[in-house]
Amino acid sequence: MKSVKEILATIAADGSGALLARHAYHGLTPEQCAALSAKDVKTYTGKVRDVVFKGDELLIVHSDRLTAFDKLIAMVPYKGTILTAISEFWLQEAGKVVPTHYLDRPHERVLTTRKTIPFKVEVVVRGHLAGSMMRAYAQGERRYCGEDLPDGLVPYGKLPATIITPTTKAAAFEHDENIEAAELIRRGVVTAPEWGEISALAKTLFAHGQRVFAEKGWILVDTKYEFGRARDGRILVIDEIHTPDCSRLWTAATYDARLAAGEAPEMLDKETVRRWLVGKGYSGEGPVPSVPVPVLIDLAQLYVRVAETLTGKPLLSRGEPDAVVPIEALAAR
Repeated sequence: MKSVKEILATIAADGSGALLARHAYHGLTPEQCAALSAKDVKTYTGKVRDVVFKGDELLIVHSDRLTAFDKLIAMVPYKGTILTAISEFWLQEAGKVVPTHYLDRPHERVLTTRKTIPFKVEVVVRGHLAGSMMRAYAQGERRYCGEDLPDGLVPYGKLPATIITPTTKAAAFEHDENIEAAELIRRGVVTAPEWGEISALAKTLFAHGQRVFAEKGWILVDTKYEFGRARDGRILVIDEIHTPDCSRLWTAATYDARLAAGEAPEMLDKETVRRWLVGKGYSGEGPVPSVPVPVLIDLAQLYVRVAETLTGKPLLSRGEPDAVVPIEALAAR
């Protein structure tokens, strides 16, 4: 096993991008999916993760695909390995306060989880004014996903209270829709009792995440949760939790000074790439700009920093170029 940090340093030294391409993992191959299908094993390809349906369990395979603005942006080497480690940490940590679907981690890029019937809603929990809500607020909106926002909020500032701003759960690379909880209930996506339980679980988990991140010197700004109903009837937290792919994280030590100066906080998430894209005039329309290798490596190194700080140990990998996850062997276990 090799240090991911050292592998990334080697990739960074190659300015051509060829080494990055060799080390980037694209996910399950068409041949693997066909072989599994021949054995009546279903697969699903999402934005950044692939799923293998194994009886009452799922194998969730984390690729190195990076998305933003609901588009595939680039490949970030070892992103899948890093996010699997972070997800495993948080699913185990979350299990202290809420029920989750986590079972184990049979491979550096794979999690085994319980199968559930997912609720088709993304539960976005927010503690600060940031992202799309900040942009909407700047344009004068004072009601966002059913939540009334007071006048006088400042960019990146803390909200008076934690709020939930749900979105519909769209298919891969389709656009999620902001929605009010009452409309979710009216459409039959969830019942009122289900939404009450989901909201309570989400706020409990968010508060726990804030406490754990605060101990590491970070601010959990907002995040996205997903939920599903297990065979035994319980509502479980599913998918990834508190990774830099689905959450905004800021450095606490410099937050107050930067806010006072009217500056953006120090970010520990993929917002850094979003800002690079916006700086190039891209916000989801037209051809995706080619993101430079240093920007992608910087993001990967940032993710490693989050993973190693959370777990308290170096992140290791097999370090195999052109890696293929042995999914058939894992599915046969």
